[in-house]
Amino acid sequence: MTPAEARRQRQAAILELLRSRPVHTQEELADELHRRRIAADQTTISRDLRQLGVLRSTTGSERRYLAPADPQGRLLQLLALQLLEIGVVGSMVILHTPSGAAQVVALAVDSLRLPQVAGTVAGDDTIFVQARSAREAKVVVERLRHACQENAVPSPAQPARGG
Repeated sequence: MTPAEARRQRQAAILELLRSRPVHTQEELADELHRRRIAADQTTISRDLRQLGVLRSTTGSERRYLAPADPQGRLLQLLALQLLEIGVVGSMVILHTPSGAAQVVALAVDSLRLPQVAGTVAGDDTIFVQARSAREAKVVVERLRHACQENAVPSPAQPARGG
């Protein structure tokens, strides 16, 4: 087997594992690959995960790897997993995420290309989404909740104070 064939086989096994069950660590992946008689060290697995576009998600205290979907699908999956709270103040939609997740959630919101959104600004755990009007802010909230529901993750978004 050539090195390229071995890499394709290993990466296919990684994707199969990630799609079949939650995987929390690279060590778990290495153990599963070893059970399948596929040799891979931590450096190789790390490189494979990066090449495959695998993302690591944190929900509460649980961390796990997410198999890639199409780029927008992956972002929307992260949106559904990381969005904790939605609020509205006038024409501003305020989103809360776990610490460190605001940038990727803002990217997911931007990927929706909602015509009601003038722009987004992300900090560490908070995102400000400027809608074009107070009425359109409510549309943005509904679109975000719908995006969470469509991605097979119960919408964690609850109305915030002031919304």
